Amino acid sequence: MNLRSTIIIAVFCAAVFRVLPASAELFIFPALQNTTPGDPEQLLLSESRTVVIYGSADIEAFRPAIDGFQQSNPEIRVEYHQLQTLEMYHQTLAEREAGEPNADLVISSSMDLQMKLANDGYAFSHQSDQTRALPNWARWRNEAFAVTQEPAVMAYNRKYFRENNLEPPRTRNDFIRLLNDHDDLLSEKVTTYDIERSGVGFLFLARDERFFSGIWDFVRTLGQAKVKLYSNTSPMLEKIADGQLVLGYNLLGSYAETFSHRNPNLGVILPDDFIVVYSRIAIIPRGARNPELGGRFLDYILSIEGQSILQDEGNFNPVRPDVPPSPFSSLIFDRYGERVRSFPVGPGLLVYLDQAKRQRFLSRWQDALLNRR
Repeated sequence: MNLRSTIIIAVFCAAVFRVLPASAELFIFPALQNTTPGDPEQLLLSESRTVVIYGSADIEAFRPAIDGFQQSNPEIRVEYHQLQTLEMYHQTLAEREAGEPNADLVISSSMDLQMKLANDGYAFSHQSDQTRALPNWARWRNEAFAVTQEPAVMAYNRKYFRENNLEPPRTRNDFIRLLNDHDDLLSEKVTTYDIERSGVGFLFLARDERFFSGIWDFVRTLGQAKVKLYSNTSPMLEKIADGQLVLGYNLLGSYAETFSHRNPNLGVILPDDFIVVYSRIAIIPRGARNPELGGRFLDYILSIEGQSILQDEGNFNPVRPDVPPSPFSSLIFDRYGERVRSFPVGPGLLVYLDQAKRQRFLSRWQDALLNRR
């Protein structure tokens, strides 16, 4: 673990008077600039020069961006609260309703929930040279900003597939055929998101439904294979790499690509039929204690330097067109460009939050998993 950070699970953080959900993790990055321990004036200054971030990105993927920010802003302390996206949304609402300070920046992979916060008046407007450098699709009313572009991918255990003479699927129809033809080898060894607990998992499958007419046959096949469901990508990747599971669908490409560099047994597949690409959206909440610092951190991760660090260290594909692409980014947007299905930042995302439509979608998901017609 990086010695500059402290992990506190299920915390009450006295420094910011904030109660977090039980599954939250808090990572503290002290200011690089020296201060006098125990000095009341320095403690007060520390609180006023702390930027509080709520984020759904795994800390190991996001840590380099925090380190880069502090190199440019050595006097600023960073608190990074890693939360599930639904928890983050409800936490932001609860703090606002209670009159408590919000985080200074909220960065979530649930694009629909972030857009709802912005659309409902929970976000400050923020303009800068960095936000103006974004393409039009990546910002909405100077209140919601895409900071990454990330594909949904398939992943598989190379060793298991090789030993059993299996060909990894290249398309969704390939995936269905593979499960139908090799139930004896793949039953209880397949994984994907639990869309009832994962906001990004729900978005991925809803996007699939729009572009793949066989999506519910696909889900029925997953149910027949006794699919294992998780609320985030990391445990799925770990279990695929070590062989407990051997095939995953709709996993976050940024994490999968990074994980595959450390674990060569993990294979990553960009689907040949179409690739769903989503973005993490950042907003500065109206209840932020230090909105100026939230804006400063946002500007950093939208800068050429910040976008490059996110890409090079975390495989988060950049949003800015003037950032040189990595090989992974080039593969997605150059080779597969016509097959990319992205989510523009805007009110169109709110359709995924219509409660009646959402419940019908979830009911169909449950019926398909249980093979009820």
